[in-house]
Amino acid sequence: MAKALVLSDEALAAPVAQPRAAQTPAKVEPPIKAAKLPKAPQVPLQIRISANDAKAIKRAALEADQTISDFMLACFHASMKK
Repeated sequence: MAKALVLSDEALAAPVAQPRAAQTPAKVEPPIKAAKLPKAPQVPLQIRISANDAKAIKRAALEADQTISDFMLACFHASMKK
């Protein structure tokens, strides 16, 4: 518990710190950004697979309750982990 303080002229004349929220913000320089390199346009990957493999992929995606694109992306990530 804080001790009681006698309010003397010295205590009342002491400077009071201004809260940070009441202070005006200092001017901040924005960080220097690196030059952005132009990105290559994204082109969808198109592959030819047999009809039986396509049917198997569609069934597996359906069983996993995913779209074919999401299923193929998951397969890609799984193959990259190996």
